[in-house]
Amino acid sequence: MQTRMIEIPDRQNDEKQVRHPIVLKRILAPTDLTLDGKKAVEYAVALSEHFDAQLTLLHVYQAPGANDYARMLNDYSIADHFQKNAQNALDSFWSKIRKEHPKTDTQLRCGVPAEEIVSVARDLEVDLIVISTHNYHWFTHLMDGSDAEQVLRHAPCPILIVREEERDFLATNQFRFMS
Repeated sequence: MQTRMIEIPDRQNDEKQVRHPIVLKRILAPTDLTLDGKKAVEYAVALSEHFDAQLTLLHVYQAPGANDYARMLNDYSIADHFQKNAQNALDSFWSKIRKEHPKTDTQLRCGVPAEEIVSVARDLEVDLIVISTHNYHWFTHLMDGSDAEQVLRHAPCPILIVREEERDFLATNQFRFMS
């Protein structure tokens, strides 16, 4: 485990620099595997590399609903199909990342994304969650809220929320896994 010191100016005395240790041993990066989600993973990878932290990629897929079963003519293997597709997508994304950052593992969960993210964060005792938020239309956000907002309310640790359209603090040439 490596402790990195970050220079933060003392607000009472601008000339004096105070050193604050930040220790990150485990970072959780939930992703829906969209471009927004992958952008948050880019931040998580950079932070994980900087702090030499273990990175866990989490993908949560929702269980098939009644309509899914009806379309498949009551074939109950549809749940296995959903799980295989989700696992294949996560494994494909993970294979790109672990080439450059081997301290990465994955978790696949089925359920409500916000609940599963908080559950994994507790189970793994993560130090930081790096999550994306989508730029939903205001009405959709008002009616449904967002997963990031729900995680923010219940998470056991600090959260970094990455938006699609923001001033990035990663160099744009650092985005390696968004394709």
